Amino acid sequence: MFGMFKKEHGSTSHTAGRQPRHSRGWIEVRSYLQKTESLRVLDFGSTSPANINYLTTLGHSVYMANIVEDATRPEWLKPAKLFDPKDSEPEFDIDRFIAANLDFSGRDFDVILLWDTANFLPPAMVPALFTRLRKVLRPDGKLLAFFHGRLTGPETAFSRFQLGDGDELLALDSGKFPVRQVYQTRQVEKFLEGYNSVRFFLGKDNVREVIAVR
Repeated sequence: MFGMFKKEHGSTSHTAGRQPRHSRGWIEVRSYLQKTESLRVLDFGSTSPANINYLTTLGHSVYMANIVEDATRPEWLKPAKLFDPKDSEPEFDIDRFIAANLDFSGRDFDVILLWDTANFLPPAMVPALFTRLRKVLRPDGKLLAFFHGRLTGPETAFSRFQLGDGDELLALDSGKFPVRQVYQTRQVEKFLEGYNSVRFFLGKDNVREVIAVR
């Protein structure tokens, strides 16, 4: 699901939350958002009136994409191939999913807030996700992504990260989706090949934050 929202737009989201988390990546991106005018921001996660209001108050255009829930639907699975035991499991239809859910109608973006989306997607489509996002990120644009270091634990719950002027993000529970795969640093670097710079920050909650600049 992809859409643009203006300041007056209202919607609902999950409100049950956990403790705020300090985010060095968000501090840097927030500074860029505060110092630069009229940016186009792509924010992944369930629709958040708080994020819409925060970003539009800074004078930016906000677009939202919520693909984790969509990726769980059986319609994106190809039929299992017959007569070949190696292909007995259904295959995720990456190309069709990206065409339907990551088609931004010719738009590109200055900032992409991917958060921890990648950990909750079918592993086969994660490289294609980053390839697609690199294509729609403008030169010198920033991508902020989080990567969980564990498969289970309270800090791995799927969240909507709520923005504000402080150094912390408020993590709001946003659905019951498990971490599908943990990615090592070398794998993340592979996803981000083609960017001009990539920097990692390690959080106390075993989450690696990454800022990539195109």
